[in-house]
Amino acid sequence: MVQWSSFYNFSEIYEYHGHFDTAGRSSRGLRIFGGEEGRPHSDGGFRLRSALSRNLSFSSTPLKTSLDKLPCPLSQGDIGCYFLRIKLGERNWDYIGKSAESQKGISDRLREHFIKIAGTASIHHVSETKNFSRLEKVLRTEFSLNPNSSEFFDTYVQLAFIKIPRNSATATEQVSKIEGMVLARYFQKSGIFPELNDRNETKGLDGFDSLIS
Repeated sequence: MVQWSSFYNFSEIYEYHGHFDTAGRSSRGLRIFGGEEGRPHSDGGFRLRSALSRNLSFSSTPLKTSLDKLPCPLSQGDIGCYFLRIKLGERNWDYIGKSAESQKGISDRLREHFIKIAGTASIHHVSETKNFSRLEKVLRTEFSLNPNSSEFFDTYVQLAFIKIPRNSATATEQVSKIEGMVLARYFQKSGIFPELNDRNETKGLDGFDSLIS
């Protein structure tokens, strides 16, 4: 059955190892960030717990909790839609997105979002976006939090998914359709669109209510 998961904590799916590799395993070029020089970690330092590649800078570091004890619900190449939430008490910052790209899928889109939240886009070849840049500043100035830390992600970040079979001939269309329906439902229930989304993907609904009332 294709259906949404419940929310998972970040630490059930990812580990954050920081923006620079301090163990000397990264082969990336030296960069300067925050007044310090170092070699950036693979994947921005965000380790998908189920990814078993030996070519990443943190591959030889044991998982904090083994997959036997804590299975990872997301795999590289899973496609579908995802719900990213930063939850601080009663305040939520939400993003609803999609990925039908079958090589890395949802996990790669999340990696990009995490890098933007951490504020490390400049050293990881990720383009800044307005809403995520604003969030990073708000977290630092209004909440005195450091989003560039494993403690932040483990404490405040939650994730949910709906996965589509990769072998479906209509996978891309299904993913786009689900995203549009979910954004419309989100707006119907809350009266606003997710704060971190840049675009209104439900413009085709404008004026429709008057036709069915």
